[in-house]
Formats: sequence, structure tokens, C-alpha cells
Amino acid sequence: MEWIEEARKEALSYLEENLKLLSENQEEAVKKIIEHLASVGYRIERKLVKMVEELIEANYKFIEDFLKNLTLKKLKLPTETDTELFKQNLLDRLFSFLYPDGLNLSQRLWKRKEEAKMEFLQVIKQQLHLKRSAVRTAYAIQYHMERLGSKFVKLTEEEIKLIKRLRQNAKAMIKGEISRKKWDSILRQYELYIKERKETGVLHAHKTLLRELTKAVEEASTKAVDEAVHWYMYEKQLYNLKRIARTETARILNTAVVETYKDNPFCVGFKWNLNPAHKITDICDKYASVDFGLGKGVFPKDRLPMCPAHPHCMCKLTPVFK
Repeated sequence: MEWIEEARKEALSYLEENLKLLSENQEEAVKKIIEHLASVGYRIERKLVKMVEELIEANYKFIEDFLKNLTLKKLKLPTETDTELFKQNLLDRLFSFLYPDGLNLSQRLWKRKEEAKMEFLQVIKQQLHLKRSAVRTAYAIQYHMERLGSKFVKLTEEEIKLIKRLRQNAKAMIKGEISRKKWDSILRQYELYIKERKETGVLHAHKTLLRELTKAVEEASTKAVDEAVHWYMYEKQLYNLKRIARTETARILNTAVVETYKDNPFCVGFKWNLNPAHKITDICDKYASVDFGLGKGVFPKDRLPMCPAHPHCMCKLTPVFK
């Protein structure tokens, strides 16, 4: 049907336009959070908590507003169903639809919003703890090495353990490629230092290097906190928001198709069409190949499964007429 393709094209264009805007808003907000963290010496205080909560509230409101605007204002429909009542019913169905966990969309958004607030602050707390631990370990390494003096002294298990602890700290802290490269470089230098110290026992030539490494650990730890903030808001939070927006856009489009034709006496069912970008075999492949005697992938109206079938599902339903 021509209107289905046009509606889908316009809706997906509106979706991408809004996701781009959401990403831009996120970038600016995350930058401010990182700047504030630095300005207060990387402490969690009231203003930081407020900034985090306001950002997450704004993100979820953005998704709600997008879905409402898409349904009520932007969705292209055939003349017979292009009414305010039809669109409002469509929106009500969207927000009242029960997921497998027993929650509707409104409840899910609220639950995830509250979870995100706690998760984000927990990520920051954990990174600050790891930062302090890494810096303490670096100073302990420097102290132990200098305490050995300039004479030939073999390293003890304590020094080896400290390097190992620093590596564990680094592994836990790394959330981005910049941090990974920084820590790899620092740890390589520590290991080279250990190797030379084992072989020569000489300290004097390495005093400056030790202090530089301690400073590098402080800087890398700080950078790792910044990257963790960015990682959570982009790799996790923004990903989840985009997943919700895409999945619910597909639900709006497919529900509009079903509601338009479900009572049409000439419509015998709906065909499950795989999204062209569909690459991983899943339940959608099964739905697209079922046969109830109406043609491949065509479901009778009373046996139509939920579409979208899973998060990120962008499959399309089209009516089939006798």
C-alpha cells in the first residue's frame, strides 16, 4: 500500500532527526557534568546529583514527546483514518500496551528513568573510588621503590603486588579507547622499570621516571572518570533511549496498519515483511516464513503476533486482501 511506505519513510526520517537532536543535547549536557566534576575536585555533591537527575528526566521526556508528536502530528494516514480520534486511540494503545514484564510504556519509562539515575551516580562513585585507589597505589609504588635506596636490592613481592593491583585498577576503570591507550603506556613503563630494577637494582636514574609515572596515573585516572561519564550516557543511556524510540516507532507504524484494516472484510490477514537491514536470524525469520495457507509470512488477522517482535525490530506489516 502506497500510504504505508510514505508513512514509514516520513516516520523514520522524523525518528532519525530527533535522535540526532537527542545526541547533540546529550553531548552538551555531559560536557557540563564533566566540567562540574572537575571544578569540585571530582566529588559527588548536591549540584552534581541534581544535574544528573535533570539530564535523565529531560532525556525520557524527550522520548515521550517524540512519540506523542509522531503519533498525533507527524504520522501519515489514509483519509478514512486520518482523524484526531484515531490518532489519540493509537497513542493510548501505545502507552497502555503491556510488555512481558507486566508494565506498560509509561511505567517502563518511569522505571528505567529512576534506575538510570541510580546507575549513573553509581558509575561515578565507582570510578572515583577506583581513581583514588589507583593514585594511592602509584604513590605506594613510588614510596616502596625509593625506600629500597640506590644500592642493589632485589624487589620484594610487595612491589610486584602493587603493580598487579594497579593493573587491576586500570582494567576496572577503562571505559574508552583514550584511557586504554594511556593505561597501556603507563603499565608498560612500570613493567620496564621493574625489569631494569630487577636486573640492576639502580634507583637514581629512575627517580624522575617514578614521579612522572605517579603523575601519569593521576591524569589517566581523572581521564578515566570523564570517559566513564561519557561511556554511561552514550554507550548505555543513549543506546537505551534510541532503542526505545526505534522500537516504539515501529509499533506505532504497525499498529496504525492493523487498526486501519482489521475490520475490512476484504482483508484476510497481514504479511510479516523483514526489515532490509535484518541480518541476524531470530524470531522474525520464522514469522516471515510461516504459512497458514494465505501465502508465505501471511498471518490470519486473529493469529497475528506482536510486531515489533523484539527491541530494535523494524519489521513491517502489510495487509493482504482476498
